[in-house]
Amino acid sequence: MLKSVLMYTKPKNGQCDEVKEFLLEQEVKLQVRDIEANPLGRYEISQLLKNFDLKHFLDTESKIYKRNKIDKSMPERNEIIDMMVENNDLLRVPILISGRLMTIGCNREKITEMLQIRNNGSRSNHEERPRPAKINHRIRK
Repeated sequence: MLKSVLMYTKPKNGQCDEVKEFLLEQEVKLQVRDIEANPLGRYEISQLLKNFDLKHFLDTESKIYKRNKIDKSMPERNEIIDMMVENNDLLRVPILISGRLMTIGCNREKITEMLQIRNNGSRSNHEERPRPAKINHRIRK
């Protein structure tokens, strides 16, 4: 069964490119959204962030993060969402969503766990079959 993934990316982002390539090797059905070309609005960002800790979603390398000195003083939730709406660069990418599951960043272990795929290159044409459980037979004499 093909896994379906929505991936939020930024152009010329090495981590995004790496994850995208990995997912394509895994034959994942991938829908990619470049948030620079097609920015997220307030509703979309609010839905994405839900009640999660916003620190996970902040790109600490972005200019807006550094300019606003967010590392020194964390603004209120609504203020951060306003900043993200104004400039999607504040969002850390890649963000991967599959069903109700989400992961942020380039951690292959978390991605493979979320999607229940292998982390060793492309899938084989034949899925691995589960090995039968060992059955203990008592020998009757």
